[in-house]
Amino acid sequence: MGYALAEAQQQYIGRLLKTGRFNNQSEVVREALRRMERQELDYLTPPALTPAQVEVIYGGDDPQADRVGQAAFQTVRAAARRGARP
Repeated sequence: MGYALAEAQQQYIGRLLKTGRFNNQSEVVREALRRMERQELDYLTPPALTPAQVEVIYGGDDPQADRVGQAAFQTVRAAARRGARP
């Protein structure tokens, strides 16, 4: 497989090879791809929120929000009973 790199990227790879961190250009490219895959996976599957974060984001009890949520749930349940979509 061939690929084209900018001069600055070629120089960077050269520096990595000179330091002995990698043995050849292919190792550098493979490591870069592995890091990109990990970064993408981390972005698509963020860690769960802690209870403290949930509290900060959603705040305390909100009676109006509870009523709205209950009304929405009842609407969905009624539609399901009728065999329709809400």
